[in-house]
Amino acid sequence: MLQLLLSVAMILLATASVLANDEQDCFQSQDPQLRIKGCSGMIERAPDDATAYHNRAFAYALAGEIDSAIEDYSKVIALAPSNASAYANRGRAYASKGDYTRAVEDETKAHELMAKSTAERPSLPAKPAKAAKKQPVAAKATAAAPKAKETPNANPTAGQEPPAPPTASWWSWLWGSDEPNASKNAKP
Repeated sequence: MLQLLLSVAMILLATASVLANDEQDCFQSQDPQLRIKGCSGMIERAPDDATAYHNRAFAYALAGEIDSAIEDYSKVIALAPSNASAYANRGRAYASKGDYTRAVEDETKAHELMAKSTAERPSLPAKPAKAAKKQPVAAKATAAAPKAKETPNANPTAGQEPPAPPTASWWSWLWGSDEPNASKNAKP
């Protein structure tokens, strides 16, 4: 019994590593042939996996097998008709073959799908205004800033009135209050 259990565990472990290798090869391999092999293994196990078809089609295009790429992109479109990337990539494949009529059709469809998907994005509801935070009582939070002495001809804008001092304390940037005496008026 123990031997049977160990052999089943070994088979499962070997199968899991093969599955992981196919997935890694399909999605991450830089070699187009290895990528095609990995994606083909995934497609054998899950024939409705549009992502595996898409990645294999891209690998076919990299390998120069344009007809196979177009076939796989068409399968992606059959499985996921709103996949704008599949239309755009199939359009590029058609263009590389010189079939500009189909290329323009696919690129147009890709742009329509992109415009539709961005137009249909649900807008987030406006956030409700936050309740005013209670202001902590801070000792001498609104101390007045010392006034600068004005010396003659030291100001390059002589003859003009100096800018008005800020009306809020330096705490206003920290606590978010624009009132000069907000900390004095705050209720605990």
